[in-house]
Amino acid sequence: MRRCTVKRFSVRNISSAMLLVMGLIIGAHTLAANMSQAKSAGWVCEQDNGYARVANPSAPADVHAMVNSVNGKRKAEYERIARNNGVAVDQVARLTAQKVIGAAPQFRCK
Repeated sequence: MRRCTVKRFSVRNISSAMLLVMGLIIGAHTLAANMSQAKSAGWVCEQDNGYARVANPSAPADVHAMVNSVNGKRKAEYERIARNNGVAVDQVARLTAQKVIGAAPQFRCK
């Protein structure tokens, strides 16, 4: 008989994966540089829910498009990690937000 095993979820497993995920989510170096520049310009901030937000409505259209693209990639990756670990997507997203905001608290949305 074949025996079934259940993977144990641990915050450490997800936390380790988050570091890798953030590198993959941002993607190409150019996109990462543009996101960083947009944050520094005050156009983009990081929310506690794991997604970026346009902080300044007067931000250029390409900043809005970039945030939508990044958030779409984040959502897909959060879903993949949640599925692989048997946890809720929002739990993965919030753990990632803690890491991202912890590394750069000045970019947290107010």
